[in-house]
Amino acid sequence: MKLLKSTTLIIMLLISVIVFAQKIKVKKGIASIDKNPICKLQKDDISRGAFYINSLDDEELIYAKWIDWGEFGYFEVYDAKNLDEVLFETEASIGYRKWLIKTLYNGKALTNSGLNEEKLEVIAKKLGREFTRKRNRY
Repeated sequence: MKLLKSTTLIIMLLISVIVFAQKIKVKKGIASIDKNPICKLQKDDISRGAFYINSLDDEELIYAKWIDWGEFGYFEVYDAKNLDEVLFETEASIGYRKWLIKTLYNGKALTNSGLNEEKLEVIAKKLGREFTRKRNRY
């Protein structure tokens, strides 16, 4: 009986997480959250693993670049209008593009109408530049 109650509770928790989770889909280069188009993704052929997040009007908003530095593999994220300054760095994993879009969207930096620079600064301060600090120690 105790096992049945535990199993039922776990199943109910899983269902509630699945039902209320945001669904991010990328289809034909357009990223949608809960079936609402948010932005476009564009691969950068110059740098391996790099990509742009563009507005729905094709304005370049964010540039993410893969950095392979020995044991540290990570993404540097830039404001596409200023590629001289790294906003923040994040560890790469499977589903990184979707994670980045969700982070920017939930932080209210990425909207249907473009990029909110003030909110982007807040996200950049929260995520920081962890890998640059590690690199500087060596």
